[in-house]
Amino acid sequence: MIFIFTGFLAFVFFCIFDFNQAKLRKEVINLSFAVGIALLAASTAGILLGDYEGFALSITLKILFGLLSIVSLLMLLYTLFVALPFSATYRKAKPVNTVVDRGMYALCRHPGVLWFFFFYLFLWLASGKAMMMWAGIIWTVMDIIYVYIEDRWFFPAVINGYDQYKRKVPFLIPHPASIKKCLKQGDWR
Repeated sequence: MIFIFTGFLAFVFFCIFDFNQAKLRKEVINLSFAVGIALLAASTAGILLGDYEGFALSITLKILFGLLSIVSLLMLLYTLFVALPFSATYRKAKPVNTVVDRGMYALCRHPGVLWFFFFYLFLWLASGKAMMMWAGIIWTVMDIIYVYIEDRWFFPAVINGYDQYKRKVPFLIPHPASIKKCLKQGDWR
């Protein structure tokens, strides 16, 4: 249970990061995002390495779900650290940024939540550990709450054109037009 709690704390640090971007603008506080990532990574590793009850799948299914988990993690990392301008997003504490509405961010306003969910779903299936399932559920709910707070209060304050972006792009669930736009404007072509 301690690992689920430390993963939960990661989202507190993510909110501190966004509050800093919106109000305080102190570059040193931007480290809270990295602290949150470290807490989530350590919590995930702790559950994976821990002796928790679960179920067993065939080695073929474990490999398949493990590979899908890795692909989901890579898509999450791409979404957060490549599709967004890294320095402007995570290092500088400037009062206003410009909206990114191309590629992955044409799909939905918070595509990282989708990849986060799939990462933990496939990691649970690959590991077979019930604690990983509970962590994935709790952390995904926390991620949804977190992006709702970002979408409602933080991003409109720090991203130019965010209100217009909200009217054009779905919150979390892509629709056919947003999927088409994402594929058409993606950096991967």
